[in-house]
Amino acid sequence: MSYRFFNPAPVFMDLLGLQPLAGGQLAFYEIGTTTPKGTWSDPDLAIPNTNPVQLDSSGRANVNIWLDGGYSVRLLDSLGATVWTRDLNGGDGSGAAIPALVSGAVLTNDGSNLIWGDFRQVPDPTGSNGKTLGTDGTSLIWQAPATPPTVPTSGDSFNKIGTNLEQWGVATMPANNLQSNVMSFNFPTAYAEVPRIFVNIQKAGPIVTAGFTGVLKASPSVSGATVEWNTGVETLAAANRLTSPFEFSWFAVGKVAP
Repeated sequence: MSYRFFNPAPVFMDLLGLQPLAGGQLAFYEIGTTTPKGTWSDPDLAIPNTNPVQLDSSGRANVNIWLDGGYSVRLLDSLGATVWTRDLNGGDGSGAAIPALVSGAVLTNDGSNLIWGDFRQVPDPTGSNGKTLGTDGTSLIWQAPATPPTVPTSGDSFNKIGTNLEQWGVATMPANNLQSNVMSFNFPTAYAEVPRIFVNIQKAGPIVTAGFTGVLKASPSVSGATVEWNTGVETLAAANRLTSPFEFSWFAVGKVAP
């Protein structure tokens, strides 16, 4: 990329800085070498200057000086003696080239190259009061916000205080003619976190004819619980088997959404 040698019309002075360097010269070289390097009088680098560039009686160059890349510049007096040498660098670097423009696209990159990418604009919000920005999987769209489920605050089998919900009820353990059984049930309202649960056999008397009530064990999830019953004894006698269903009560407490 071409760039102009600034100041475009400076007065170059002698070594002591007292007199204009009348009849002096500016010699241009490949940077750090003594290999001559050309300059131009136009930004398109089509019209070359002489090298060295001659200074007039006032110490000025009478041509524009456009450069390309790095140079070592030597200021010479009228006798050819060196006044000073300076290195110039255009500062172009080796940056990535911007690709050809693409209408409606934005400049991005793939980690190695500059590329044009799709520009996703927020759709016109006119008439979308109260809606939220979402997507249908392809485009951005305005859509009505989802309505959170309503959790009642109290009732015959529940009680809600803030985000804490208590629920209770009765379930039935079916008969299976074995010494243990498992059943599952769902909570009327699901929890946001796994709740604590308590279960209790409703029947006052024994569950099996041998006289045992057995024990219950509950494993809760956010949506319900799995309850296991067994006699609690090791004997395999027929009198220890569950031949009739029985009811048990349950009580759960845990967190729900606000």
